[in-house]
Amino acid sequence: MGAMKAITASEIALASEAIHARVSLDEVIKTMWQTAEDMNSKYKETSEGGLVINIPVSFPDC
Repeated sequence: MGAMKAITASEIALASEAIHARVSLDEVIKTMWQTAEDMNSKYKETSEGGLVINIPVSFPDC
């Protein structure tokens, strides 16, 4: 569901002109940076948190 929302949002953004944007790219980047700083570090890397904790990944021998 989240992926579809992201795809739809990107299609809308690409179909419009930047001068009509309600939020500037700089504001989005600043907000994303603030969100990343607020996040617990174990959720920033998939090797330290999230699904990797509960779902073991094993690579078969080649």
